[in-house]
Amino acid sequence: MRLRDEEKNLKLGERRESARKQQKMQDRGKIIVINIAVALVIVMIALTVKAVVLDKNTKQQKSEDNKKVVEATDAPSTTPAPSSTPEPVGADRWIRKDLDSTKPMVALTFDDGPYAKVTRRILKSLQENGGRATFFVVGNRIETYAETMKLAYDQGNQIGSHTFDHSDLRTMSVKQLKKEIKKTNKAVSAVIGCDTTALRPPYGNVNKKMRKTIPVPMIYWSLDSEDWKSRDAKSVIKQCKSVKDGEIILMHDLYPSTAEAVESIVPKLVKSGYQLVTIDELFYYKGIQAKGGKVYYSGR
Repeated sequence: MRLRDEEKNLKLGERRESARKQQKMQDRGKIIVINIAVALVIVMIALTVKAVVLDKNTKQQKSEDNKKVVEATDAPSTTPAPSSTPEPVGADRWIRKDLDSTKPMVALTFDDGPYAKVTRRILKSLQENGGRATFFVVGNRIETYAETMKLAYDQGNQIGSHTFDHSDLRTMSVKQLKKEIKKTNKAVSAVIGCDTTALRPPYGNVNKKMRKTIPVPMIYWSLDSEDWKSRDAKSVIKQCKSVKDGEIILMHDLYPSTAEAVESIVPKLVKSGYQLVTIDELFYYKGIQAKGGKVYYSGR
């Protein structure tokens, strides 16, 4: 009887142990399943997040691409930046359009230069008083005093021709005349970029051949300062007291006495109401249509 009970207990123990093992295996299986499920959930979440981010980036890239297309379509076509307006040359530079045609005008003219020691003093006086003048230069002096002539031009003064060698043009053939004019203009243009628009014949000598050949107006004078004769500032100042509207005054920028006289004459003329102008300005405001080969004495 006892033996049977022991056998029963043994079998019962074995069943319990077997049941316990089965339960343990079931629990382990559940844990594995749960872990797998959790892992799958995590993977799904990660894939979902990645898909969302990827979709967002794709949309953003498309949006940026579309924006670029729209900007490229809507934006005005690129045009080259406008180049700066070129500086006027020749008569366009030495004719001011803001002068008062009702006020008197005087054209100071200077022959035989440039000469830095004198010309620069004259330029300074003109600039300080808002005046301009005409410088009839000798071509063979230009290379030596190029900077001075360029300064005169830059300040708005007119550059005229007084020939290349200060030779008497009456003694030249037509061919020689043309060569002399061309040679002077070449020297002038090399410095200021344009030809002269007026010529003062050396010694004031003119003949029919010159009138027919010279392509620009020839400029005489209505008042001679005689600075070339006196070489004295006081004498020059006295000579220039009887100035009238439209006057063309002859001077020479070779003599220090002339510069001294100009430093006195210029401010006095301006104070008296005169406008100091270039030859081209004088003719422009006085309505004179200057022609090549013709001689002009004043703006009256």
